[in-house]
Amino acid sequence: MLHTISPQDMREMERAFMDGTGYPSMLLMEHAAQAVVERLSAYAPEGSRVLFVCGGGNNGGDGCAAARLWMQRGGRADVWLLKSASKMQGDAGVNACLLNVCGAGMSILYGEAPGIAKDCAAIVDALYGTGLSREIEGPARSAIRAMNESGLPVIAVDIPSGVDGATGCVLGEAVRAVETVTFHRAKHGHMLFPGRLHTGKLTIADIGILSEWDGAQGIEILEEKDARALLPARSRDAHKGMFGHALIVAGSEGMSGAACLCAQAALRAGCGLVTAACCAPVRIPMQTLVPCAMAKVVCGGAVLEAGASLGLYDLAQGKQALAIGPGLGQDEGTWRAIAQLVASDIPKVIDADALNLLAAHGGKVGRNSVLTPHPGEMARLTGAKTAEILASPVEYAQQLSQEYDCCVLLKGATTVIAQGEDVTLNLTGCDAMGTGGSGDVLTGVIASLMAQGMSPCDAARAGAYYHGLAGEGAAERMGSRAVTAWDICAGLRIE
Repeated sequence: MLHTISPQDMREMERAFMDGTGYPSMLLMEHAAQAVVERLSAYAPEGSRVLFVCGGGNNGGDGCAAARLWMQRGGRADVWLLKSASKMQGDAGVNACLLNVCGAGMSILYGEAPGIAKDCAAIVDALYGTGLSREIEGPARSAIRAMNESGLPVIAVDIPSGVDGATGCVLGEAVRAVETVTFHRAKHGHMLFPGRLHTGKLTIADIGILSEWDGAQGIEILEEKDARALLPARSRDAHKGMFGHALIVAGSEGMSGAACLCAQAALRAGCGLVTAACCAPVRIPMQTLVPCAMAKVVCGGAVLEAGASLGLYDLAQGKQALAIGPGLGQDEGTWRAIAQLVASDIPKVIDADALNLLAAHGGKVGRNSVLTPHPGEMARLTGAKTAEILASPVEYAQQLSQEYDCCVLLKGATTVIAQGEDVTLNLTGCDAMGTGGSGDVLTGVIASLMAQGMSPCDAARAGAYYHGLAGEGAAERMGSRAVTAWDICAGLRIE
């Protein structure tokens, strides 16, 4: 499994490695520059002209070294510097001064960025690295705009300038790279939006840091082999009773589709038996659209009412997992109907209206639970603003996980799954999944995987991965605008 590393941990590890081994910092910079030039050659023909935009720190030093190596390969280099070579310190200053010896065309950025040569083939962005924590302004902002408006492929060194390496937030203005070459390990900001949009293709280059010096935990990035390894084995002589029984508590009048999507997804994800506990208006749509699921009416009204509590609890006994929330509505009586189940220790997914009811009424969430909020629901649960959630999704997912002592899956273009301090990011999925009911499918998948014996956190991780994969497949088949949640459900392939 891949793991990101925070900018701070990366700096500390580099320093410890160099201090402990005597490895020269200049050599690390040279390795970084070599990796950049290798990827640059995929965008710029041999001998072509390339613009290198370099800051005054080590990121700029990497860019200066790359410009020298490009020239040594027979290419031409134009270099924009935020400060003169004589004022740059350390390894960055050495590499900037070497460019003078090589005869590079160098311009100092004092105000508006100069024009880019018409025969320029590509741009290397080395203005700022992963340690940037302030908003871009002045000449640097002008340079970033010039790069973005050039229409040329931009290769970013370590991280696109203007992206916060720890959070992925854009600090006023940020480079939009076609490819980013980062070093040793991906940084958090490469994987979190909007930084992930600016990163483009991500190449992780080895610059010579020995693995035994890397003890940083970082954040897990889910890959296909990881998701597959989480799945329980299935014997060829197995029967439906061996694959778990999930209870779906979902739907209300006018929202029966949410219950149907959730139940169908649970079946598609491999659950042996699925029962939908529902109010009367949901029964016929459920048995029509999801004939392989059972439907038990626990309430004769349009929504679940308080009197359904005992019936729901009785139905939950003997079930291996529950899915609670899609399409339930937000009546107080509905909360009284489901509160006992929410507080139970039966493995469960709590989603959608159940989350809103939890936020409104408070209450206990039992062990073995997965909460699956989108940013708006997360805001209601935490009291934060949605914009704050989007700016710090990892921190808020960890906070909510610790508050309720459960697994939290925060939905988004990058999904954050937190169990206490442990965090996993899922990168599968696409814009086609921005459609009503997509979350109901995910809820059914996770409940199904828990019913088959997976832990809540593992079920959330694998469920997010395969749900996103199904969305990507549906978009490929139909085009992103045509995809519905039913198409995502139909495309589930978990193996």
